[in-house]
Amino acid sequence: MQKNLRNIEVFPGDKLAVIEEFNDGEGTYQHEGEIRSNEIGKTKISVRRRAISVKKKTPKPLYSEEGMEVIAEVGSVARKDARIDIFVIQGKENFPTISGVVHISDISKDYIKNIDMAVRSGDIIKGKVVNTKNRLNQTSMAGSEYGVVYAYCTRCGGLLEQRGGKLTCPDCGRVERRKLAKSYGQEELV
Repeated sequence: MQKNLRNIEVFPGDKLAVIEEFNDGEGTYQHEGEIRSNEIGKTKISVRRRAISVKKKTPKPLYSEEGMEVIAEVGSVARKDARIDIFVIQGKENFPTISGVVHISDISKDYIKNIDMAVRSGDIIKGKVVNTKNRLNQTSMAGSEYGVVYAYCTRCGGLLEQRGGKLTCPDCGRVERRKLAKSYGQEELV
């Protein structure tokens, strides 16, 4: 019977065995003398422990912590902050994205009067999480390694190229300003 239970795809609640055959392992639970799956995944058997377990098929969601590097897309930009959707945490793709915010005081060590001079809606930024209280992923772009890594023209939507310290649109010639990261145009987005 052990051979038939190896590598079977199961769903939560599926009956795997009875307690006389196996002990319950990771990803399983006992209910009325039966061992049932607690996860979507594949079964595994430990002969040594006489246990059946389920290896989870769905990935564990990533959560940001203070000090982690993130890459995010800028959503809306208000007077004092920008809302962001974080899609990379510590170099690993995060799906679904998690929300965050960049406050105007976290963009640069220097004073910034207008947030529109640093980031715009649709930009891809690299930053560092500085606060996760109340599930608000407050992100900082202060420092030369952090800032906008890809920006788009506000007139025609073309990808801006860095030329002589300025961002220029190759399609329409518009010149724009942003708070750039050292890795502008070279960042791997997973």
